[in-house]
Amino acid sequence: MNKILTNDLASSEYLEQNVSMFEKQQPIQKDKLHDQVYDRLCLMLRQGEFIPGETVPVARIADAFGISPMPVREALTRLLAKGVLTNVSGRSVGVPKPNEDNLADVRNVRLQVEGLAVEWSIKNNDEKLIKDLQILFDGMENAEEKNDSSSFIKLNYKFHFRLYEQCRSPELLQIIDSLWLKVSPFLYHTQRDDRHKLSNDNHRAIIEAVSNNDVESAKSALIEDITRSYDDIINSLF
Repeated sequence: MNKILTNDLASSEYLEQNVSMFEKQQPIQKDKLHDQVYDRLCLMLRQGEFIPGETVPVARIADAFGISPMPVREALTRLLAKGVLTNVSGRSVGVPKPNEDNLADVRNVRLQVEGLAVEWSIKNNDEKLIKDLQILFDGMENAEEKNDSSSFIKLNYKFHFRLYEQCRSPELLQIIDSLWLKVSPFLYHTQRDDRHKLSNDNHRAIIEAVSNNDVESAKSALIEDITRSYDDIINSLF
């Protein structure tokens, strides 16, 4: 009996400790609102909806999303920390004003990390990758023929990230995505008649190189594509 009583007391103390422990836990939130806002803002940046030089009030974003300003501020804090947006005033944000040195720095880092992603992606190459790239490229050729810059830039993003995701490195993809967020607003507001055609020449070369598992040719075409894009931005801005 004493043994049973001892066991019961031990069991009771164990339950009390665990009840106390779980009482301190916070409920796990599913689909946090500020994460959804962050993803939406990133999409807007990639699609050129933030115009360089334009000031955007936090309240305007909150109204557009139909939510309170708090989750908007939380999401904007993440973008401010990455240098993607800048704090214009206490209640407004905007795309940071670029300078040539900063743009050149972003370009040089992109050449290195995206080149590495291409190298790793080719090591993981398969038929689905090539098929997906070809479908996206066909869409870009169609956008080029129609002079549809908005569709071209969206497909261009999907093309590059479909290629990069084959590297199977979430950390590397996160770095690349942050760099793209910084430059995407300027891509939508840089005009050059032959830009899309020249870019598609590089995309065609990338697909051919990936099909042949030719790392150096793929990286060479990528370098030319990125460099041309930055030359266009710099010439347009400065």
